[in-house]
Amino acid sequence: MTRTFKQIANLLRIGSALGVMVLSNSGTAQVRRAVLPSDCVTVRRILQDDGRPSIRFNPQGTAAAYLVQVPNLASNVNDVRLDLAPVGAGAKDAQHLFVGTDVSGLQWTDDGHAIALLAKRGDHVVIMKISVPGAHVSVLARIRADIAEFSISNDGKTLALAVNEPRSTKLALPSPEDEARGYRIPFERTQTSLRAKRRIYVLRKTRFGWTHPMPVHLRLPNMEGRDTFPFVLNLRLSISPNGEYLLFTYFVDAADAPKTWRSSATVRSITTTAGGVELMPVLNLKTGTATLPFEGPWALIPPSWSPDSASFVVTANSPANSRWDQEDERQHRAVMDATHLFEIRAKEGTVRLVRSDLHGFYGRPAFWSNGGDLLLRTGDGELTHMQQEGDQWQEGETVRLPSAPGQFKMGELASNGSVVVGDFETPSVAPSLFVYSMDQRLPQQVIPLNEQFNTLTLAPYRLIHWKTSTGFRATGYLYMPPNYDPHRAYPLVIHAYPAASNFFCDSGFNHMPSFAPQPIANAGMLYLIRIYTDGARQTDEQEHAPPGYPGQLSEAAFQTDVWDSAVDQLAAEGIVDPHKVGVIGFSRSGWYTEFALTHGRTKYAAATVADNVQYSLGEYWLIHSSGTLQGYDAMYGGPPYGDSLNNWLDHSISFNLQKIQAPILMEVMGYGVHYTDVDTAPSNIVLKTEVFTGLNRLGKPVEMYYYPLENHQPDDPLARLASLQRNLDWYAFWLEDVERPGSVDPQQYVRWRALRKARMGE
Repeated sequence: MTRTFKQIANLLRIGSALGVMVLSNSGTAQVRRAVLPSDCVTVRRILQDDGRPSIRFNPQGTAAAYLVQVPNLASNVNDVRLDLAPVGAGAKDAQHLFVGTDVSGLQWTDDGHAIALLAKRGDHVVIMKISVPGAHVSVLARIRADIAEFSISNDGKTLALAVNEPRSTKLALPSPEDEARGYRIPFERTQTSLRAKRRIYVLRKTRFGWTHPMPVHLRLPNMEGRDTFPFVLNLRLSISPNGEYLLFTYFVDAADAPKTWRSSATVRSITTTAGGVELMPVLNLKTGTATLPFEGPWALIPPSWSPDSASFVVTANSPANSRWDQEDERQHRAVMDATHLFEIRAKEGTVRLVRSDLHGFYGRPAFWSNGGDLLLRTGDGELTHMQQEGDQWQEGETVRLPSAPGQFKMGELASNGSVVVGDFETPSVAPSLFVYSMDQRLPQQVIPLNEQFNTLTLAPYRLIHWKTSTGFRATGYLYMPPNYDPHRAYPLVIHAYPAASNFFCDSGFNHMPSFAPQPIANAGMLYLIRIYTDGARQTDEQEHAPPGYPGQLSEAAFQTDVWDSAVDQLAAEGIVDPHKVGVIGFSRSGWYTEFALTHGRTKYAAATVADNVQYSLGEYWLIHSSGTLQGYDAMYGGPPYGDSLNNWLDHSISFNLQKIQAPILMEVMGYGVHYTDVDTAPSNIVLKTEVFTGLNRLGKPVEMYYYPLENHQPDDPLARLASLQRNLDWYAFWLEDVERPGSVDPQQYVRWRALRKARMGE
């Protein structure tokens, strides 16, 4: 039976906000239990694959394959499942084709009769091949190392793959004579890139099997040749459908960026923040020649090829010093706002603007027809046909997808030109998959992924708006306890990382540590998340930043003002107890959090900073790479010496720890480095020790936890569970004076009570 999106959404979230009872199969009533951190860890989602698509239609347009992440607490791994959803008349239910670990890189091959993907088989990650139909699984290609990424032509006969270069920060061993006499320690670190690197190999399939992997040695005009390639998330390997071209992106430090780019204001801004730029070469696999037809300094998503392999499109910053780049500068567009969709002709090297105003949507094209038309996501639930007319791209028909209130705007989405398949979720509806017919303007199917939430009580939320002291209009979701009493002032926890609208059980699809909105709200506290509205611009924030700060410190001052203003408004309305406010910051928002604790109006009662940059003096000294020095000097308007020293004294966390009153939970990721020798602590712990030591010496309540096996965004289920539970316990203790029975760490509350006692004795 066909249902509307509103009906489907209501079915999926029945009872979550209004009711607390549900009928079991036996007909007896049972009480829905509260959402726990362990529930958040089990949320199944369409895999977020470092920008690569996780939903893909076959070339025939008759079926969509998609990858679902299925966290497994028992094995402490994230299984990934490959499913297939037939579409069109007589379509059958979705079927499971494959499940494995370390799965990524979904692609169709063999002209739509097979699916290729990366998965672990034995000791290594290999390229697997799953036949369709039949689901016969075989190894397509393997080498004597883990394959990190790959791309394959439509016919399955041309393959490019990349492997990680061994990474080491160890210095060369000194000679015995140097050891005896002593040797010079250089300051400069510019010769050592902080980025990981990969090698690329190309293989051809013959009637005798695959050829020996041939390494890619890149030679671009006016640049040194190279055979290893630094990257940000990945190299975005992309072979054209006909197997003629290989396209990829790699990172170069600011000093190695093309000299002609350096006069671009956008390039200067990117290099100040990122320490370098990205290059996007096109390698002709027949001739071995390489070109750089697109000179944009940063791409937001992997490029997409036209079906005829003649062109590719990419959402990126404008080519350096081009007329589009000059217009971005005239309009004073911030880097994230100065992104547009460009088409590049691979053979001719010509660049055309497809669409400038993307309304904050940076997704790849949903569909590129054989006739040359593009189907783009151009707004909240909006798809627009872009058509070529002469040398210009013009807007055609716009299709608006029916949506539920607060529906996630940035989820995965793919189309075959008549049917759309995509991620359906809202702040109160767990992720599922929708199938929508553009021809009939009707939803055809919803494929549930998270039936386990049917028996849980989700905390309700409401949309709120507030203004900062400078007039910026902020929007957020305020999560409330299921038994919310409007006549009571509640403790509040602030989610210091602005987010898109997705299902917030933890942090959503990003799997950031520390953030636990549903468990915290279910435990009796309010939880506030600022969200990006449709068409939000970075420039708007910059224009409303508080004045008078040196360098680029107004960025943190703006975020501080956002949360101070929210607390002021909610406290004035009698909703929030201003003496019981906590704030959680991760990554860059951890720096915002530390700035708010030392420079904001709100007297926070508890805080978390997780794997965050601090812009501290210790980081400046210890990292001392050219990119770090340049970025930190720009942040404070100069180095921590001479005329700009006072800027550091006034605003750096290094010199303002005495202002912090809130108990701080510090969470540090180890990136696979164990802490086994107290005299040689891992660098990430060392970078945080300045703040940790300072707070301890000042008698401030602080705890530090180390997750040695996790990267910046923890992925293993047990680590995610530990972080969520630890933060729930932290805020329940400091904001509500509640201790959870049965804690995994029996000494946790003994330590915390001692911290509280010492703090009260100040």
